[in-house]
Amino acid sequence: MRALLRGLSVLLSVVTLATIGGANANIDDNIPTSDHLLRRNSTGLTTAVTWDSHAISIFGQPTFILSAEVHPWRQPNPNLWADIMQKVKANGFNTISFYVNWALHYPTSDTGNGEGDWEAGTYRDVQAFIDEAKKAGLWMIARPGPYINGETTGGGFPGWVGNIAGSLRTNNPNYTLAWTPYMNAISRIIADNQVTNGGPIILVQAENEYSASPDNDIYMQAIINTYRANGIVIPITFNDQHGGAAGNFSPDEPGTHVNIYCGDSYPQGQNSWAQVQTVYYSDHEAVAYSNPLCLSEFGGGYIVGWGQVALGGTGYEKYSTELTNAQYENVFYKDTYAQTATLLNIYMLYGGTNWGQTAEPTVYTSYDYGGGINENRVAGPKMNEMRLQGFFLRVSRDLFGAMLIANGTNYTTSALIHTAELRNLNTGAAFYILRHNDSTSTDLTTTQLNITTSRGQLLVPRTGSLTLDGRESKIVDVDYVFGVSQTRMLYSTTEIMTWTSIDETDYIILYALAGQTGETAIQFADRPTVDLTSAPNANVQSSYVNGTLTLNYELNASAGSPAAVRLGTNLVLLIMDRDSAAQWHAPVINGGGTFEAYFSIGTNSTVLVGGPYLVRSAAIRDDTLYLDGDLNGTTTIEFFAPSAVSHLVWNGQSFNAWHTTSGSYQAVIQATVSVTLPTLGDWKVSGSLPEVDPDFDDSAFVTADLTMTNYTNLPPLAGEYVLYSQQYGFYGGNLIFRGHFNASGDETAFNITVQGGYAFGYSAFVNGVFLGSSQGNLTVSYTSTLWEIPNDALRVGEDNVLVIIQDHMGIDETSTNSGKEPRGIRGYGIVGGNTSFSYWKLQGNYGGAANAPDTFRGYLNEGGLYAERIGAHLPDYPDEFWQSGTPLDGGGVHSAGINFYRTTFNLSLPEGYDVPVRLSITPSNITSNFRTQIYLNGWQLGKYVNNLGPQTIFVLPAGILRTSSPNTLALSLWSLDATGASIDGLELIYDGVFSSGLKISDYTSAPDYPEQRYQRPAGIYVEPM
Repeated sequence: MRALLRGLSVLLSVVTLATIGGANANIDDNIPTSDHLLRRNSTGLTTAVTWDSHAISIFGQPTFILSAEVHPWRQPNPNLWADIMQKVKANGFNTISFYVNWALHYPTSDTGNGEGDWEAGTYRDVQAFIDEAKKAGLWMIARPGPYINGETTGGGFPGWVGNIAGSLRTNNPNYTLAWTPYMNAISRIIADNQVTNGGPIILVQAENEYSASPDNDIYMQAIINTYRANGIVIPITFNDQHGGAAGNFSPDEPGTHVNIYCGDSYPQGQNSWAQVQTVYYSDHEAVAYSNPLCLSEFGGGYIVGWGQVALGGTGYEKYSTELTNAQYENVFYKDTYAQTATLLNIYMLYGGTNWGQTAEPTVYTSYDYGGGINENRVAGPKMNEMRLQGFFLRVSRDLFGAMLIANGTNYTTSALIHTAELRNLNTGAAFYILRHNDSTSTDLTTTQLNITTSRGQLLVPRTGSLTLDGRESKIVDVDYVFGVSQTRMLYSTTEIMTWTSIDETDYIILYALAGQTGETAIQFADRPTVDLTSAPNANVQSSYVNGTLTLNYELNASAGSPAAVRLGTNLVLLIMDRDSAAQWHAPVINGGGTFEAYFSIGTNSTVLVGGPYLVRSAAIRDDTLYLDGDLNGTTTIEFFAPSAVSHLVWNGQSFNAWHTTSGSYQAVIQATVSVTLPTLGDWKVSGSLPEVDPDFDDSAFVTADLTMTNYTNLPPLAGEYVLYSQQYGFYGGNLIFRGHFNASGDETAFNITVQGGYAFGYSAFVNGVFLGSSQGNLTVSYTSTLWEIPNDALRVGEDNVLVIIQDHMGIDETSTNSGKEPRGIRGYGIVGGNTSFSYWKLQGNYGGAANAPDTFRGYLNEGGLYAERIGAHLPDYPDEFWQSGTPLDGGGVHSAGINFYRTTFNLSLPEGYDVPVRLSITPSNITSNFRTQIYLNGWQLGKYVNNLGPQTIFVLPAGILRTSSPNTLALSLWSLDATGASIDGLELIYDGVFSSGLKISDYTSAPDYPEQRYQRPAGIYVEPM
C-alpha cells in the first residue's frame, strides 16, 4: 500500500526525476510549460492553511516559511519582545516558532484552579507575545509540548511532574492527568489566535523529538485529540530528532500521524567546520513524500555546557563568529533550499537568557546560542546574511514549487563545485545552487556553469568566470520572471537580493562579493536603452543579440550608492557588492485588513532603504516616507520610493533629503554620542548562611519526613527519610538541609551522597564547623563523600546539626533518567556510635513553588539562601545596619560560607538611544572555588561558577535595568573553600550604542521589597563570614 501511495504521489506530480547525484541529467530543450498540479492537502477543518509536496499555502498563497526560534520567557522583560520581533521581521524572516514552557505556568498542578498562570505584563503573558508577532507581521508556529526539551529545567515539565507514579511521556494515566489541564489551557489560547480567527498562528506542533511505538502512539494521539477538541483547526506538525529520516508520526507512515512531518538537524561541528548533510531530500522522499520538506529545527548555533570552553565572554562566541557565522548560513542554509526545503526554522535566532532557575543542568545562564540576534538583543553580521536570503525567498515564488532535477559536480567546468538544479515545471524557472563539493573548503575557485534555459543550453558566464570564494554558496536564477512588467531574466551569475515595483518601475538588487564579476541576461522584445549614468564605477558592458540583453559588470566595494543601471523606462538594476547589499532593506508598506503587515497577504508594497543598521517599519503619507529604525553611527540613508515622495521622517524627526541621479533620495542623520557607565562601589554586606549555627531556629523549615518515593529508578541509597527536594515542593535554587542528631561522642564521619545536576556543588558543616565541599562537572551530577568529623566538633549528649547547602542546577530533561532524577540528598548516614539522625529540616525558596511571595517574578527567580528568603535581593530592602564591604579583593568571603552584597547606582543614557548593558566579572584564579548569583532590581539574572565558567559577562535587560530611578545590584558570594574567596573585578560594559526608534521605559511592574515585606520573614543582620 505504501508503494502504491507513493506511486500515486509521483503520478500526480507528472514528473520523472533524474537520478540524484548521478550525471548531469538536465532538462534541455523540452522544458514543460503545462500545469503540473499537485494534490492540495488540508486538515479537513480549514483551507486557510493548506499544503502539497512543495510548500504550504496561506490563504491560497504559496509561502516559504523562514522561521526564527524565539522563546518568550528567555527575555524576562516582555516590553522588549517587540524589539526582537521587529528585528526578526526586518532581517528577512516571516515566522516565529516558539515553545510554551509548562513549568512556568503551572508551579502547582492546580494553579489558577487548573487554568494556569498567564499573568498579563509578565514573561508568562503568551497572549502579549503572540500579539507582538502579529503587529510585526510574523506568522507563528506554536510548540507547547507538553514536553519541549529546549535546555530548560525539566524540559518544560514542572518540578512536581516527576513526583507522579510511573513514567513520563507515555500513556501512563497519572501522566495524562498531569498534562491535560495545561494542554487544554494552552490549546484554547492557540485556537483563539490561529489564522482562521485573525491571529498569526499557522501551525502547531505536537510533543517534540519523540519516537513512535504502539504505546507512544496512544499518548501522541491524545495530544492531537486535545488540540482538535479545543478548536484548533490548523495543521499539526511534529519535530523528529532524527533529521527527518525516521518518519515518526509522518502522514505517509502507518500509525498515529500528524499533518506535516518535520525533522531537525544541527549539521555543524562543535569544534571544526563540517561537511553539509546531503540526506534531507532522500530521507524526506522516503518517509514524508506528500509533505513539503520541513526542518523545524535547523542549527543557528549550538549549546555550550558548564566548563566546555575557555573562561570568558558568554562562551558562545565560537559559534557566532566562527562555526555558525554568516558563512555557515550562506552555505548550509542554501544547501537546504537545494534539497527543496520550504519550511526552515532556525534554532535559535534569539536565544536569550536562562535567568533565575530556568536552566537545566547541561547549560548555564547565557542561552545566546550563537544566534543572529545575540543575548543582549544586538543583531549581528549573521542577520545581514539572513536579510539577503530572506528577501530573496520572499519574492521568488517559483522556487517554492520547484523540484530537484539533479545534483552533482558535472554541472560546472570545475569538478570542485557541487550544483543542485531545481526547476519549476509549471513556469520553467530554474535555480542552480552552487557550493564547493567539499563544503569545508576555503579555496577560491573559478568555473563556468551549464544551465538549461528557455533559449536552450548555455555555458555561463559567457565572458569571464563564476567565482566561489571558499565557504560561499550562490543561487543562479534562470528564466526568472519578476515585476509588474513581467521581465524575464534569462540568467544572472550575481545573486538576487530582492525586487520590488514602485510606481511603474521595477527595481531588482543584484550582488556578489567585492572583486568578483557578474553577467546578467534579460530578454526584451526590442533593444532597450541602457543608461549607465548612475553606474560609473561598475565598468558595465552590454550587448543585445536575438532578443537578449547581456550585461557584464564588476562588483566593486562602495561606500556610496549602488550602481544603478536603467534599462528602458521601467527597469532598474541596482548592482552592489555583498557588504553594501547587506546594508539595504526592503520594509513593507502596510496594506489594509486583518493581515495588513503580511507580505503577499495584506500587502505587496515595499520601499528600498540603504544605510541603516535596522529598519523597523515604513509608511507613506502624502509626500513623506516615515521610517522607524536604528543607527549605529552617523549614517547616510538612501531610499527608493514612489515618485510622490520627496521627504523623510526618521524616528519622528524630519530630515532634508536630496534627489540623486539614480532616482533615489539621500539624507544624512547624525547619530554619534558618548556613553559613560557608572562605576560600581559602596557595597553593603551581610552574612547569608546563619543556618550553620546549630542553634539556628529552623522550626519554620519543612520537616522532611517522607519515607516513600516515586523516583523508583533512583531510590534513596541510605537513610530513613527521603530527602528529595521535589517531593517537598522545591524545584530550583539553593537548598539547605539541616539534619539533627544526638551525639554520643563516638561518631567519626558522615557518609553523604548529594545529587544536584551537572556542575552542581555543596558544602557541609557540622555545628558550624566546615567539613568540606564537593562539586560535579560537565559529566558528574552527584557525588558520594565521607566527611570526617573534626575533634571537638560534636556536642555530646545534645542536639547536633549537620548542614548541607546545595546548589541546584535545574531538573534534567527526559534524556537523563527519563526526566525522573531527584535533587537533594540521595543517601546519608553517620559512621560510628550507632547514631542515626532524629529528623531533617529542608528549606528552598521561601514558600516553595506553591506559596512564593513574589508571584510576579515567579517561583524560579529565587532559591533558599537566607538573603533571598528575607528579600534582601529586592530594591528598597533596609540595609542601613549592614556593614560596608566589598566582594572584591580585600573583602569577599574570608572562609567557607556565603556573604550577600548590595549596592545601588544610577544609570543615565542619552534619550533616544538603546545601549545594551552587561555586568562583566573578572575571573579570579581558576583554583578558587566560588559561586556567585547576580540580582538586578530583584531579578536573578546570572549564575557564575569561577572554577568552571565559561560565562563572565551577564546581560542586564533594558527596562529591568532602570534609567529613571536607582538600580539595586546584589550578589551572593559562596566560597566552597576554607580559605574564602573574592571576585577580581566587576564593571558595567555595553554592546553598542544605537540611535533607536525603540522606546524603552523602566520595567517596574514587579513588586519591590516594601510591597512584599509582610509576605516574608523579617530579616536580621548576620555577621559576614
